Amino acid sequence: MKQFFTLLFLLICLANLSQSQENGSHEILIQNLNTSKLTRISENSNISIWTNTGKNISGRVRLIRADTIFFKDTLIRISNIERLYFKSALPTPHQGLDDERRLGYVAGWPNWRIICPPDSAYRDDWAWENYLHDLTKKEKEKRLEKLQPFIYKNFLKVNIAKLWHVELALSYERFLNKKISWETEISGIIGIPIDDYTLINYPLYNYTGFSVTTYPKFYYNTRGYVALVFMYRNLWFKDQQFAWPDVVDNIHLQDQYRNDFGLSLRFGAMKRFGRFVIDYYFGGGFKFVMLKQNIYGRYDDYDDKIIWNYPDHSAYVTYTDRVGIVINIGIKIGGAF
Repeated sequence: MKQFFTLLFLLICLANLSQSQENGSHEILIQNLNTSKLTRISENSNISIWTNTGKNISGRVRLIRADTIFFKDTLIRISNIERLYFKSALPTPHQGLDDERRLGYVAGWPNWRIICPPDSAYRDDWAWENYLHDLTKKEKEKRLEKLQPFIYKNFLKVNIAKLWHVELALSYERFLNKKISWETEISGIIGIPIDDYTLINYPLYNYTGFSVTTYPKFYYNTRGYVALVFMYRNLWFKDQQFAWPDVVDNIHLQDQYRNDFGLSLRFGAMKRFGRFVIDYYFGGGFKFVMLKQNIYGRYDDYDDKIIWNYPDHSAYVTYTDRVGIVINIGIKIGGAF
C-alpha cells in the first residue's frame, strides 16, 4: 500500500511538471494605471524585493507560479511585497543595493497594481497576446471613462469666443444616451455704433439682437463629436452709415432689420476635468438673410453731406434676400451637473 501511494505521488508530480512545461514560463505583471503600460517580471528576471516585514530578497527569479515568486533558496508571495526594484546590470557604488530610478512597484500606491495572470492565459502564444491586449485595452477604457463627458447628463456653458463680438452666449447640453446629446445656445448681442465707414462698410459691431442655435451632437468617441447646427438670428440697428449691401458702394444713412436662418456642420470635442468642461469646435455652412432697410439718404462723395431721398426725410423701404456663409469657430467653458 505504501508503494502504491508513493507511485501515485510521483505520477501527480510528473503530471504537474508536464503541465508546467506545456504552459511555458509564467509572468507577473505590474501595470501603471496612469498610462496602462505593463512591466513584466518573468522567470530569470533580476529583481530586489523588500517585504512588509523588512526583509530583503534579491537575485534571479527561478520560477513563478500563480501569486508566488521562487528564488534559488526561498519564495515570496505577492501579498508580502512592500517594494520591488529591477536590479541594475552594473550598479555604481553610490546606488547601493537598489536604484530608485528602477523602482518597479510600491504596495499601496494608487497608480500601480500587480497582476497574476490566470493559467488560461498561458495556453498558447495567441491566448497570451490576447490577454495582454485585453488587459491594456480595458484599463485604457476605464481611465478614459473617468474623463468622458457623459458621466453627467447636463452641462451649462458660456461661449467665450463670442465675447469678442460683444455677444453673451449661454448654452445647455443634455445627453440623451452615450452617443447623442442635444444642445441649445441662446445669446444676446449688444450693438456698438461705429460711424467710421472709411475702415469697413459692413456693420460688424453695430447690430443689436439675439441669436438661437440648436443642434444634435453625435459623439463618435469619448470626446469628439459632429453636429448639424440650426441657427436663427434677429438683428437690427438704426441711423447708421453703411454701404452694405449696396453693390455700388454708396454710403447710406439707414436702419436695418434682418432675420438670418443658417444651417452648418460642426466638428468639435468636449473634455471634462471633474465637473469643469471645455468644448471647442469648428465648421461651416450657409445662411439665408432676409433684410429690410429704411434708407433715408446717401452721402455725397466730395463733402460728406447727406442727400435726402425725400424732402420730409422719410425713408425709402427696400427688402433684400441674400445667401451668406456661416463660419463656426469657438470655445465654450462650463460645468457639469
